[in-house]
Amino acid sequence: MDEEQQQGPEAAHDEQGDMLRAERKAAERALHAQRVETAQLIAEQLGETAEESRAQIYRTVKRLGIEQALSFLQQTHEIETQGGRMVSDGSRRRTPGGVFFLLIKERVPVETTKHIFKKRSLYQQAAQKKKAAAQAESQESQTPASAPMAWADRLAVLKEVSAEKGQATTVKITLIGRPGRIVERGACIVMSMESSKVPSLPKGLPTPEASSTSYTVYIATKQWRKVADALKDQDDALIVEGYPHLDAEAKTIAVFATNTTTRNLQAALRQTRQPQ
Repeated sequence: MDEEQQQGPEAAHDEQGDMLRAERKAAERALHAQRVETAQLIAEQLGETAEESRAQIYRTVKRLGIEQALSFLQQTHEIETQGGRMVSDGSRRRTPGGVFFLLIKERVPVETTKHIFKKRSLYQQAAQKKKAAAQAESQESQTPASAPMAWADRLAVLKEVSAEKGQATTVKITLIGRPGRIVERGACIVMSMESSKVPSLPKGLPTPEASSTSYTVYIATKQWRKVADALKDQDDALIVEGYPHLDAEAKTIAVFATNTTTRNLQAALRQTRQPQ
């Protein structure tokens, strides 16, 4: 009888422990499901379909928490509505996913981000590239080849699209190169830049004939002072991001600078952000 009385409390304690463990596992499964659902939502809104990118998004939700991850998503949407962010060399606009990941790298401690942006081995990177190339080749072979649009055909196409025009809510242009003569007028710096080379365009797009295009760039003096010294280096390049406007009277494209930097200044900025 004494032995049974001693076993009673022990059995009750074991049963209680089993219940607590079961509740804890159930809570963990529920939290995991919420994280997966949130990560899928973020990936869909960012347009991320790559396996590694989606894995990084899940690790973001897991490390930062659902609320903070969604906050970064909201900040990304706000930046996108304001015109987005350019890549480091100013050559193109970042994708929404690129903006999302950049915000995390800029605002989250390295001790946390190193768990989010895990570096893959060279073997894994090579395997991923090989897989992506094989998928692209397979899709291309299954898709009937279409003739590229000829530049001469654009006039007929313009008549069609002009019947129902869309609306551009944000317009930006990026100029990269060396400035010519600088003229200062009040609080404004004015310069002229010219381009004549047609870059390599994506397959299928019409290729225009090479011709000279003139740009008149207007930069606030305050912005210009930030880059003037750097441009004394003849190997450096000016990067101007701004709003383009067709100046029909002057037969040029006016560019009103909203952001001005140089390649060397961008490289120096990236260097300061790298973990020591």
